[in-house]
Amino acid sequence: MANIRPYRETDKFNVQRVCLQTVNDDVVFEGLNRPNAELFLALYNDYYTEQEPENCLVCTNDADEAVGYIICSDNVKRWRKVFMKEYMPRIRHRKFGEKIIAVGEVVAHSLFAARYPAHLHIDILKEYRGNGTGTQLMDTLVAHLRAKGVRGVQLCVDGHNVRGIRFYKRYGFKTLLNFSQGRAMGFKIL
Repeated sequence: MANIRPYRETDKFNVQRVCLQTVNDDVVFEGLNRPNAELFLALYNDYYTEQEPENCLVCTNDADEAVGYIICSDNVKRWRKVFMKEYMPRIRHRKFGEKIIAVGEVVAHSLFAARYPAHLHIDILKEYRGNGTGTQLMDTLVAHLRAKGVRGVQLCVDGHNVRGIRFYKRYGFKTLLNFSQGRAMGFKIL
């Protein structure tokens, strides 16, 4: 069983490392200066750890270093407002297609905010998968959101992430929308 605990500010580098390393499992981690680090961290990491650290959990190795995480916004409307104002400017200079991905994330989450007001990102280093860590992270986050009275949680998953889609379906997530790059999925909590 993995050690699951709340995110701490001292986890920031390792959480960013996990984010960048799991964007594409076939790419060797080259540090936070890799070409698309700014884009991936703005889209999938920094808002959550900077704005809603109370909704972030990490799984750690024996040295208490984050080797996986589940990070969440418990309110899509608040996330959208802050993300567009503070995080979207970080990637405005990026290629048009990359900006479209960012806008697509905002639109996809906004479509289902009434039924699924929270959204999450979960990533675990390859060598720590397959032992129940993902389920532990999900169970802990769902219990946290339930205690806060959050009705549901959603996520977007890349269409090529067959293992992730299978995990979410087994956990009870339902497909809300299929789109060209993936799908939006939701899970009812209350």
